[in-house]
Amino acid sequence: MVKQGTFREDLYYRMNVVQIVVPALRERLEDLDLLVTHFITKLNKKLGKLIQGVSNDVIDIFKSYTWPGNVRELEHTLERAIILCESNIITVQDLPPSLIDSVQADVGLSSKILLSPLKNILTLAEALEMSGGNKTRAAKLLGISRVTVYRQIKKSLEG
Repeated sequence: MVKQGTFREDLYYRMNVVQIVVPALRERLEDLDLLVTHFITKLNKKLGKLIQGVSNDVIDIFKSYTWPGNVRELEHTLERAIILCESNIITVQDLPPSLIDSVQADVGLSSKILLSPLKNILTLAEALEMSGGNKTRAAKLLGISRVTVYRQIKKSLEG
């Protein structure tokens, strides 16, 4: 920006006294446990919840994910999970399907069995029955998006 003339050169040199380089979250996965604990404490206060932690499966998924959105993405992921969590421990079912899908794509197809055992046990009909016909809850049980549930219902009605 200094070269383009859109930022004052003297101001740049005043601000550039000490450079602090913070590596991306994917490069410091050893900080994940501490960050998760910090955000859960912070978000419990903000949301009035009593979440105690995350399951080991969730930590494994977090360590396998590349975190393109860095620490802010981790915080937003935990906030969503805390809002959806119906117990005091965040489980895989509380995570965004896109995060799980991304990890599964990176790790390989065999991890689907480990990440979401219910996907391999429940049919859509069973999930809908368990959820009292609630398509959003059925999607959560199956570990798929609500849109996919609607698409599968439409497909079964057409076929």
